Amino acid sequence: MLTGAIIGLVVAVVMIAVNKSKAAAGTGLPGKVEAAMRGAGPLTLAQVAAKVGMDTFLGRGKVAQALGALQSIGKIKVNPAPEGTPQLKKVDVITYELATP
Repeated sequence: MLTGAIIGLVVAVVMIAVNKSKAAAGTGLPGKVEAAMRGAGPLTLAQVAAKVGMDTFLGRGKVAQALGALQSIGKIKVNPAPEGTPQLKKVDVITYELATP
C-alpha cells in the first residue's frame, strides 16, 4: 500500500515537471494550447479545449493541466470567477488569456 502511494506521488511529480518543461519550450499540448489562444480574448476551459480539439471530459482535464503549466511559468493569466459564484459553476466562468499577446 505504501509502495503504491509512493509510486503515485513520483508519477504525479514527474508529470508536473514534464508539463512545465513543455510549456516553457512551447511544445506538446501546452504549446498547442498557447498557439490556439493567440489572437483570442479571454476563453473558458471549454472554449480552449474545443479550439485544441479535446472537448471531452478527459480532454478537458489534460487541457486544464496544460493551462496550469502555462500559468506556472507566467504565459497565461487567469481571470477568477466573481464573488458568489457557486463552486460547481466556477469552471464555466473562470477565463484564461495570454499574459503577453
